[in-house]
Amino acid sequence: MVKLDIHTLAHHLKQERLYVNSEKQLIQRLNADVLKTAEKLYRTAWIAKQQRINLDRLIITSAEASPAECCQHAKILEDTQFVDGYKQLGFQETAYGEFLSRLRENPRLIASSLVAGEKLNQENTQSVIYTVFTSLYGNCIMQEDESYLLQVLRYLIEFELKESDNPRRLLRRGTCAFSILFKLFSEGLFSAKLFLTATLHEPIMQLLVEDEDHLEIDPNKLIERFSPAQQEKLFGEKGSDRFRQKVQEMVDSNEAKLVALVNKFIGYLKQNTYCFPHSLRWIVSQMYKTLSCVDRLEVGEVRAMCTDLLLACFICPAVVNPEQYGIISDAPINEVARFNLMQVGRLLQQLAMTGSEEGDPRTKSSLGKFDKSCVAAFLDVVIGGRAVETPPMSSVNLLEGLSRTVVYITYSQLITLVNFMKSVMSGDQLREDRMALDNLLANLPQAKPGKSSSLEMTPYNTPQLSPATTPANKKNRLPIGKENFSYGFPLNMFLY
Repeated sequence: MVKLDIHTLAHHLKQERLYVNSEKQLIQRLNADVLKTAEKLYRTAWIAKQQRINLDRLIITSAEASPAECCQHAKILEDTQFVDGYKQLGFQETAYGEFLSRLRENPRLIASSLVAGEKLNQENTQSVIYTVFTSLYGNCIMQEDESYLLQVLRYLIEFELKESDNPRRLLRRGTCAFSILFKLFSEGLFSAKLFLTATLHEPIMQLLVEDEDHLEIDPNKLIERFSPAQQEKLFGEKGSDRFRQKVQEMVDSNEAKLVALVNKFIGYLKQNTYCFPHSLRWIVSQMYKTLSCVDRLEVGEVRAMCTDLLLACFICPAVVNPEQYGIISDAPINEVARFNLMQVGRLLQQLAMTGSEEGDPRTKSSLGKFDKSCVAAFLDVVIGGRAVETPPMSSVNLLEGLSRTVVYITYSQLITLVNFMKSVMSGDQLREDRMALDNLLANLPQAKPGKSSSLEMTPYNTPQLSPATTPANKKNRLPIGKENFSYGFPLNMFLY
């Protein structure tokens, strides 16, 4: 009897061991699938952001970037492949991996270096800013990267905006490090896309249905939209009282339609305040808190800067170009609708400034038909509350428990980043963080990275990437274009 019980026990233990081993193998396969999918996500995100930067380069600076050049660059990006960094960096890979790892973990040093580079008029500052976001912080896909970047933005408020003689003008130009990083961050933030879609989709679709006429409220510009024959047909003889009366009637009609449209946008804005991204709210509140302590800045001017950041840099671009932000995808936007969207955006900004001395005199009559605090109240909700020092953690972290083990950076981006840091170090604009940067650069090889001198022939615009991994035996793959080579470099010391 005892022997039978022992035999049964041994049988059950054997079955349990087989079951446990089977479950372990299954978990290992699932983990491998997750890592493979994550790697695909990182690559796709890198290429997508490079494509977006390439598109913005064409749209915003078309004089410097021809359509043919941008199309060629887009094609190269589509053909991007990834190679291990050590294949191009050799034994130097470890040193550069350590450099990027320590730099990534020092948001203050990154912010102070970018500001110092701008003061020194370094021509590669903008490209370094892009590298910081797309490579060093991996497009902020991971929560840890997002937290680091938020700290970079906070330090930029302190080092760049707070120290500027005219911070609002600096912010409005959109070319400073803070403006560029904020734009890159807000465009890729998933919670921001949810908020913009929830807030703007319905009112924009309604506007597209009612896009028969330009909602022009400036009488002079309204008249210019019609030929002399059309003016006489619509308004009568030019210069007559009837002409002026008819023009004013059309202006009043357009104004009434525009007010109704803007009220719809404001209604949806209030309705969806609850889902405004916590990360962006933290940035705006940090700006308000930091700049309010500056003696030379009035509270009204600080509110105006927060308004510029919130509306001019985040909401209104999505209002004017909803298709670029994925708010609408199946509805074409003609010239009339685009103009009306621009009118809505302009009025929203003017409403947010109600109470300050600023204001467009052409929209004063329109603004008088709104609740004076309709948009300003939304700003109060965003900047209100306790401004905590620690960046907020995402409430919905779909990648919880996953670590990024690779950094994608092109060979030219790596060279540019290192040379930029060396130039900042040799300048006189870096003070408190000078020692930290000196220690960082001291461990880099003096020679240019790479096994072959042929790397020096690589064009700057060619996509080249470089990953970084914690385990030394982990393989890192970097992109290579089929037409022009691009190199990725594994960074062994990245501790994710």
